[in-house]
Amino acid sequence: MTLFFDPFEPLVSQVARTRGFVPATDVAVSDGDLVLTMDVPGLIQEDLSIELLDGYLLVRGERRKPQAIGNANLTHRERAYGAFERRIKVPEGIDADAITASLDNGVLSLIVPKPERLKPKAITIGAGAGTQRRQLETAAT
Repeated sequence: MTLFFDPFEPLVSQVARTRGFVPATDVAVSDGDLVLTMDVPGLIQEDLSIELLDGYLLVRGERRKPQAIGNANLTHRERAYGAFERRIKVPEGIDADAITASLDNGVLSLIVPKPERLKPKAITIGAGAGTQRRQLETAAT
C-alpha cells in the first residue's frame, strides 16, 4: 500500500465548500459613478458577457478547467472552475451606452455613470441686500 502525503490536506475541507468559481467583487460609489472591480484571473474578453437588465448589471462568464498535460494525474485541486453569474443592483435611469468596461491583468473594471438625479448638486446661499427673496405662501388669506 502506497501512502501519499498531501501538504495541503488541512485546506482541502475548507476549499471543498466552494464548488464553483465566484469572482470576488468590489463596488465603490463616488459622486458621479459606481465603480465595480471583479477578479477574473485567467479569463479573456471572450469568456465574459455584461448586460443591463431590469435594474441589474449582469456579469456572466466561465472559467474552464485546463487540459491535463500528457499522462499527468491531478492529485490536488484548490482552484475553482465553472460558469458564474453576478447580479449587481444599480439605480434606476442608468444609461447602458454610458457604461464602460475594461479587462486588465485578470481584473474586470466597470464604470457606471450615475443618472443626473442622483448626482449631488450644490445649493448657493444668497446673502445681503439685493438678493431676491422668495416668501412662503401662507394658507391664511
